[in-house]
Amino acid sequence: MEKIAPWLTPLILLPGVALLILSTSARYNQLREDYRNRREGDPETLHLQLSRALLFRNTLVSLYVSVGFLAAAVLAAGLVTQLPGNPDLPVLLLTCTGILSLIYAAIQLIRESLLSARLFPDETT
Repeated sequence: MEKIAPWLTPLILLPGVALLILSTSARYNQLREDYRNRREGDPETLHLQLSRALLFRNTLVSLYVSVGFLAAAVLAAGLVTQLPGNPDLPVLLLTCTGILSLIYAAIQLIRESLLSARLFPDETT
């Protein structure tokens, strides 16, 4: 069972990250449609929408980076299990980098949620 352990953390995280990518992509696409339909709207609202779009873009990039590092961690885990002594450091570093990227994405989504609340001030009270 010890040989399987390095695979577990990145493999367990990947479906959750994929779900975040799907939901964030859907929200980003909806925002793009709203922006296309309101180009002549209030300048402050348009500015807020553009700011939200940038946060969504940054979030998606960070989530894709996270997937890349987590997938690389799984690959590294497969390789290090074949080595004598089972050196887990590369797997640990790749997994931690993927998790840090995921944390950054979560922070961006929190910032976007707070920013979107400014579009609907009557609903935030």
